[in-house]
Amino acid sequence: MIGISALLMIVYSIITPLIIFILLVIFSLFSLLSLRYKIPVANFFLSNFDVRNGNRLPGRGFLFSILGVLLSLQLFDCDIALASIIILTFADPISYLVGKYLGKTRHFLDNRKNIEGNLAGFIISSALALFFVAPVLAIAGALAAMLFEALVIEIQKIEIDDNLMIPLAAGTAMFLIRTFLI
Repeated sequence: MIGISALLMIVYSIITPLIIFILLVIFSLFSLLSLRYKIPVANFFLSNFDVRNGNRLPGRGFLFSILGVLLSLQLFDCDIALASIIILTFADPISYLVGKYLGKTRHFLDNRKNIEGNLAGFIISSALALFFVAPVLAIAGALAAMLFEALVIEIQKIEIDDNLMIPLAAGTAMFLIRTFLI
């Protein structure tokens, strides 16, 4: 619901990239503070919605989602950025849910994921991206997003969150196709 709400606020110019950046800074500070202190509202959300693994930054997925949205808005044309955001909003959770409850075939790129989940994420997110871009761009963006969602990318032994990779991969694929093929 947060992704849909954010997308609608961006489409109707209620929220700007500057506001998104300010929110990113504020949420980053809350995340860092929550490592040391129990902040009442933040603690409720982190304990109920955040999956903590070891010493990971609390709210890491949410922070990377905000960063992915912000970078998409800054790097790509508006239609491609919005398509990238809608792909992030739907592809990742649908891929997870379908993979968890209906998935039977392990993905060859990541043993923890299922092909059925990736396929469902691709189909739904490419269909929804059609609200913003042409079919060939929607399909290419969703395909790139699901490919990067299945990959585990590490830089200096730090795993890059797929909430950052999905909109950037989708936007880059759409941008390259529009620039060089269409």
